[in-house]
Amino acid sequence: MRSTGYTAQNPSVDQLFCDRELPFGWYKFKGGLKLATTCQAEYHCNTHLPLWMNGTHPAALGAIVTNNVCAIDMTGLDCCSLQSTIRVKNCSTFFAYELKPAPGCHMSYCAGSGTPCLPHQTSATGFTPGCSDKFPQMLTSPHLSNPILTPGSFKFQCDINFDHARRDVGFDVQFLFDDKPDRNVPPVHITDGVTRHADLDQNLLKGHMGQNVSCAVRTFFLTPPKPGTHFNSTYIPSNIYWIGIKTYTNRLVVGENENPKTVSIYSTVPIRCPPPHDKTCNLEIELGPINNNGQVAFVKDCNVHFTPAMWNPKTNRATTTFQVSATRDGKADKDKDIFLHFNPIYTADAPRFFNNYQIPLMQILAKDINTSTCWCTGDPHCITLDTTLTKKGSYLDYYLIGEFIMYNSTTRDFQVQVRTWKCNHRVSCNCGVAMKEGNNVVILDMCQTQYGTSFPRIVFPNNSSHRMVVNRDKAGNSWIVSFPSGAQVKVTNYRSVALNVHITAPEVDFSGTEGLCGFFDGNRDNDLTYPTGKIATFPTNRSQNNNFVESWRIPVGDSFFDKTPAIDPKLNRHMNYCKCDQKVKGQVTCNIDGNTAVPTNARCSACTVNVVSNGQLNTGNGRRRRAASTILPDDYPSDYYFDYGLSFQPQLLANFPSVNGKSRAEAEKACNSAIDNNPTLQQCIAKAGLDFSNEKDICIEDFKYFDNGELVRSALHTAIYKCTDHVLRNVSLHDTSGNPPAYATSELCPDYDCNDNGVCVNGTCICNHGFVGDSCEINSQNVSIYVSRTDTFRTSYIGKSVLCDVTDRECVTSYVHGDNIYDNSRLSCRVRVMQFDGHGFVYKGHTFTTGVVYRSMYDVGCRLPTKASIGGQTVVGFNISVTNDGHTYSNEITAVRTDSQCANCLKSGTSCTVKPGTCLIEGNCRTAGEVNAKNKNQQCDPTHSQTAWANNQPVTTAESHTVTTPPTAPQGGTYLKRFDIWTFSQSGCQCAHNHALYTCACCDVGGCQCQAPHSNQCVKCEDTHICGHLLAAPSNGVDGYTIAISGCKCRFDPSQSNCACCRIGIGACPCGRTQRNQCAACDFMYQCGNKPWIFGPPMA
Repeated sequence: MRSTGYTAQNPSVDQLFCDRELPFGWYKFKGGLKLATTCQAEYHCNTHLPLWMNGTHPAALGAIVTNNVCAIDMTGLDCCSLQSTIRVKNCSTFFAYELKPAPGCHMSYCAGSGTPCLPHQTSATGFTPGCSDKFPQMLTSPHLSNPILTPGSFKFQCDINFDHARRDVGFDVQFLFDDKPDRNVPPVHITDGVTRHADLDQNLLKGHMGQNVSCAVRTFFLTPPKPGTHFNSTYIPSNIYWIGIKTYTNRLVVGENENPKTVSIYSTVPIRCPPPHDKTCNLEIELGPINNNGQVAFVKDCNVHFTPAMWNPKTNRATTTFQVSATRDGKADKDKDIFLHFNPIYTADAPRFFNNYQIPLMQILAKDINTSTCWCTGDPHCITLDTTLTKKGSYLDYYLIGEFIMYNSTTRDFQVQVRTWKCNHRVSCNCGVAMKEGNNVVILDMCQTQYGTSFPRIVFPNNSSHRMVVNRDKAGNSWIVSFPSGAQVKVTNYRSVALNVHITAPEVDFSGTEGLCGFFDGNRDNDLTYPTGKIATFPTNRSQNNNFVESWRIPVGDSFFDKTPAIDPKLNRHMNYCKCDQKVKGQVTCNIDGNTAVPTNARCSACTVNVVSNGQLNTGNGRRRRAASTILPDDYPSDYYFDYGLSFQPQLLANFPSVNGKSRAEAEKACNSAIDNNPTLQQCIAKAGLDFSNEKDICIEDFKYFDNGELVRSALHTAIYKCTDHVLRNVSLHDTSGNPPAYATSELCPDYDCNDNGVCVNGTCICNHGFVGDSCEINSQNVSIYVSRTDTFRTSYIGKSVLCDVTDRECVTSYVHGDNIYDNSRLSCRVRVMQFDGHGFVYKGHTFTTGVVYRSMYDVGCRLPTKASIGGQTVVGFNISVTNDGHTYSNEITAVRTDSQCANCLKSGTSCTVKPGTCLIEGNCRTAGEVNAKNKNQQCDPTHSQTAWANNQPVTTAESHTVTTPPTAPQGGTYLKRFDIWTFSQSGCQCAHNHALYTCACCDVGGCQCQAPHSNQCVKCEDTHICGHLLAAPSNGVDGYTIAISGCKCRFDPSQSNCACCRIGIGACPCGRTQRNQCAACDFMYQCGNKPWIFGPPMA
């Protein structure tokens, strides 16, 4: 290509020559070519500025001459603008040149004058004439089609634009994703000379959603026509097609109280499923609006759906919509950008290639409203609404036990009540919160269980969830209840000791509140207003004013905890607020919790609890309170006792030492360290001028009674709440764009301090080794979760018992308490099923892995196997354990599902007795005389057996032919002589061939009647071909399943050999200890004990 006859075809693409790196020395050009001696234009010789020799070659052999080397300038006017010198020697058959490196790029020496073949061509000499293509030339790029629908699927087609008349050409087709191949998508090799396309099936798109799909094709000769024509061409790319899902707009502005705005979201690929799944084929996408500070939660059941019918082949899109609206959020005069987050897709109802795809965020600008907050934290210390608003004064302390009105709106139907219990035997702490707005009533309550081992349970007493959202952090320690008015209540659990309660007052409540939160009018001096209108003095310093608190005590029996308010349809007013409402096409309303200290608290975020599903309560996440005469849900508390504290007197410590002898210095060290070392609070001190001496005083005061540090984090969180609340409201602390500083928003981590198990970096907890979770709350090395059925464990439907009575409870979920339970995809329960053996419950080898109802890192519900999956049995025991990783399990706890119609079981579940006059057969209660639906010749006969079917006495239509049951055999059983091991009686039962007759054989369990002429015989149901061949007992065994009543090793004690020997090959298993001389069908072990005339009564 150095020839003067070659000009670069496409300088921007071709690889131009450059001799700048050429070492100085003597060179010979291949083929004896000579250096060009005439001016060469730009891009000749496959370089930008060709170098040519301005002079002649020496004629005499061995002669050496010195000549100039020139290059044309880029104007094309001066052929020798760049000069250098070289020497040339005549070597007889060729010339040698002493060359120097070119002065720059792209510059190179020209040699020869022939016309070389083009880069894609070849010849014997490399020059024309005689050039042939090295490979077939594809003159037009391939084309990738739009999605092409096929039965139950779709595909992309890569069309190869090549002359169809040519049969000597082959193709290699690669499918590319963002211009890169995928080793899981193999190239297509086309060698038939006819095919001009390749297909990409939808199943090969796994992992590529959100990418550009294209194809690239290279050509080759199937049979090279000439030497040097065996090469492959380079790959030629096609057009691209983006596959993914996104909204039509990336940003939306919604104002408060505006009508909801519609957002369209589309998929560029169709949703297709093969039969028979095509009828249920749909793609569900969860919406979860999140704040831009990085802490993620989600709102369940806030979804949009794509279906196959939505695909439009004209636009190549499937489109659906949802609605967005704004609500009051408590922020003062500032708008807020938030983001609509789509949870990663995981579907079992649509093609799997959608799984793990993350749809891009959509930005939403929501309007904010000025308001205020009050809170009662620790044991308890309260700050009123006006204290927050004016930033003046300190806290109100009270140590009373009972129920109190914390917040009441005098202008509308909104009230928050708190319950307090005895803390550490000396003071009180919040243990329950009841909230009501309109017909919405929500109760978060841990007062029903033992102090220090309780976890808040959410209750919706009247099953109303009108336009309300409940969010919970992933660890289950913090709840946000957002009401239609914009009011919000945050409740945080501190190690089952105390609930911190924060209430956000919407603007409509200004000059219209009362209760412990005070009269909200901007004047702190009248906050301590009694129900009578009397106003108490609010000292400058912190004080305990129990008279004021007593004035807001709720009479016993009148609180929302004890009395559910009646529903008033007039209270269901329409308003816009934060919600996800599937009955309005998945409407989601977004807001920022600007009036709580941490803007992540109620940001329609990736929350984990949603109380609305198609307009109904999602009762899997919240407990209902039942109406009369209905079955209770499994998590409904039993043995609930609450001390209303009417005679309680707090036992206060005037000074240190603490309850366990610790000094004030130790308290100051713990409290000062927590607050002084927190980076968020240091920013608030330095940049916002805040003072946290009150919070330190509270922390020290609490330390007197909780010197293990339980409430130190409570004081720290209260201080951070105060800090961020102040910063978010104070516009002077925001930047010129109106954005609050990062230390109060995006740099805040979940739980603020990562539970001291990690460090907070830009809003994300970087956990120490061995800890996981959004706030490093889970010790991943402690995979052995501890659960208990005593003080720290109670299935909530059974209290301190392990029994669940199906006449009172649903008995489908067992709630266990423990620690370190990690909400992840591998969290599950192992349930070992134990069958009733007439006395207690024994494991028969059936184990299930079941799902969980995650409520907190301390509290989950294990789903129990359905009755259908365990043979339809009702009375059954379960040994339950929990695993975080599917490998290592917790200790087991026992739950027993019982039926009080026939069973009397000990609370421990270790044994049960059958009530007189009833039977407990096959795990179900039976009434006396009840006939076996599977065998009409058997019935419940308590006088005969309370745990097995008794053969009844059928009568023929022609005569009173009675089937007599033999008397009970002696203890240990007997080798009873019988007609056949499967035949109970040779006559007396209805004939299979003629139902009008009762002259045919009665069969043992597992046996079936033979047809005439052998209708007086039974055989094993699978062996009717041997009818007529008798297997008399005991020469052929005791019965169909038992060979001998003794002589084989016992499973329950291998050291003993006095157990029954079972027949091999028919699925027979030995019965338990009390029926150890009998075998029964392995799948129907409840039949053990059903033949006392052979095996005798139960043994000890």
